[in-house]
Amino acid sequence: MPALDESVVIPKDLLKDLYIGLVKVEEVLATLEELFDKEGLQRIKKAEKEYKEGEYITVHDSSEIKELIE
Repeated sequence: MPALDESVVIPKDLLKDLYIGLVKVEEVLATLEELFDKEGLQRIKKAEKEYKEGEYITVHDSSEIKELIE
């Protein structure tokens, strides 16, 4: 166990804010990673085109997805 002079007290609100900030940074990094991936970017462009043209299927639960891929 650390000695008292080696520990710090962090208020819960600050810790929560730090956690939320870290989650947002991770989301930005994941987005940047996808944008720098040429294949990923092509998938995004294809998906946007399909969406605009109405080439998609809406499902209400996961069982419908299983039926579609079988």
